[in-house]
Amino acid sequence: MGVLSLSRRRKQAACAGASVVLAVLAGAAWPGPAGATAAKSDVVAGVKLSAGPLGIDVAPWTNPATLKALQAQLKAAGVTQIHYGGGTTADEYNWQNDTDISNCPTMSATDYAAKCATHNVDALKFSTFSQEARAIGAQSMVTVNYGTGTPAWAAAWVKQATTTAGQAVADYEIGNENYGCWEPNDWIAGFQPNVGADCPMNKDLDTGMEEVATSYATHAASFMTAMKAANANAQLVVPYANDGTVGGASVADNTDWNNIVIGNDAADISAVDEHWYDFGFVGNVGANGNPSAQAVIQSVETIPSEDAKIEATLSANGDPNAKVIVGETGVSFQDTNVPCTPAGALFAAGDALEWLSSGAVTVDWYPLNTDSNLHYTTADCKPDEAMFTNPAKGTPQPLSPYTGYLLASQLARPNARLASLTSSNPQVLEFQSVLPNGQVAVALINTNTSTAERVTVGTSLAGTLATETYSAGNQNAANTKIVSGTTTAKAIAGGITLPRESIVVLKTLKPSAMSLVATKASYTVGTKVTLKGKLTLQGVVVPAGVTVTITRVRAGTKADRATLSAKTARGGAFTITNITPTTGTYVYDAIYRSNIYVLATHSVTVKITPKKK
Repeated sequence: MGVLSLSRRRKQAACAGASVVLAVLAGAAWPGPAGATAAKSDVVAGVKLSAGPLGIDVAPWTNPATLKALQAQLKAAGVTQIHYGGGTTADEYNWQNDTDISNCPTMSATDYAAKCATHNVDALKFSTFSQEARAIGAQSMVTVNYGTGTPAWAAAWVKQATTTAGQAVADYEIGNENYGCWEPNDWIAGFQPNVGADCPMNKDLDTGMEEVATSYATHAASFMTAMKAANANAQLVVPYANDGTVGGASVADNTDWNNIVIGNDAADISAVDEHWYDFGFVGNVGANGNPSAQAVIQSVETIPSEDAKIEATLSANGDPNAKVIVGETGVSFQDTNVPCTPAGALFAAGDALEWLSSGAVTVDWYPLNTDSNLHYTTADCKPDEAMFTNPAKGTPQPLSPYTGYLLASQLARPNARLASLTSSNPQVLEFQSVLPNGQVAVALINTNTSTAERVTVGTSLAGTLATETYSAGNQNAANTKIVSGTTTAKAIAGGITLPRESIVVLKTLKPSAMSLVATKASYTVGTKVTLKGKLTLQGVVVPAGVTVTITRVRAGTKADRATLSAKTARGGAFTITNITPTTGTYVYDAIYRSNIYVLATHSVTVKITPKKK
């Protein structure tokens, strides 16, 4: 088998702003007789997640305004790592002086001083990137330039990130996909990317890969020495090469690469970077021999075996404690219509949860946005790879993988304990997470694109549950809906029927309580009505500043409606005053909504009398 080229197009982001077309609706039906929930044994088998389980890739050419505009969306989707480099761009870019040689014909280190190099064109400087990552509470991973860079450049990056406030980096990868002939590699004499005659593996696969891997292991060691000298605690990462079972990211003679690189540099390797694209097709699913939407979704079921291969390779080469980072992932390394369809949401959620429950510390979707949908509308979505569009005018819009991340993030929280569970239905993927606050969250993914599936949920769910449901029937040309509701563990113990091609998230809610009283039974019109209340939350002392919403309406009518708010004092007590517009009987409802606690409400009725004459 020849070496598969994973060439990365340089997709430029050129616009700011974002909005999410996401309708949250109330209500959901959950059939099933009462019954006891399963034992909690599955929880113990879970893995503790890292500080940055869900990530996304951005490149130096990303418009900083785009990242800034997407802060709320990325935070809502639980993105806690941003990977900076941009595929092959990482090996063609000098971060220190913002010089890029992507347009140079030879792509060698000497080109940085040539006329073909571009200067100060890439908008997202490392310092700006760091600010945007910190703005959403995310850690950073960077890919240093190996292909045309030097150990000194890499060490300078480590030194700056270590000594400059707000620029700390969690992991440094040395080069991008340096096992391939599509990647710049100035360390091999006469080599130019994508020139077949220059590629050692094209001359002889075995000896060629040995040459490339040995060269990388030798020179990467120099990078590691320089980087460790700048910061002894720097976490260093090397590329991992997949075998032929990973259709969109396979590397011929991958075993030689992995054994030589990891075997020689194990002492300094903190992690390997897995790029997982299970397919390499372009265009629409089901067309021209392409896999079906169901095949795309169900491909995530191969992830545990892929992770096991990586772990076995690390152990065999003397680095059993190295982490696995999925530094790039998606359906294909080419544009497909999957991000325009419900399959994108199910794939993204299953991809992230399968890798994380198998032990990967981070899963980074590639990329943030592209120029494939410059003229995007919800009714006209072009094949793409990204999580967001990059329209020529207007604001970036989320594609369907974003919905998958929104739902996966309900389980994939930093330091949560996540497990993949054995499902009662082979068409359904089932995951359970115990969140740091003690909540239990379960995700059920019906991979069947044709029919509904019933599944018995053997989990640790108990009590009142919040529900979030996304299905193929809830995505159309107008919007994407995640339907919210509530149920109980008792109601679903006998089983749940899942819509076709759907994701259902169930999360335990902790008990809460609300009290509300008026200081008097009646008030004269024009005087202040004073209400006192208290919010109680199980397991915590209510802090100061928690918002309680109070609605007011004239009893038996819709008249004189008003929405007020109060802030709690420490311990949960709050006071609010209000003047009604006229006489009559008024109903005040105090409400506290949360995705952690059961809805807390309490009502009080007061009478407003005329002024005495």
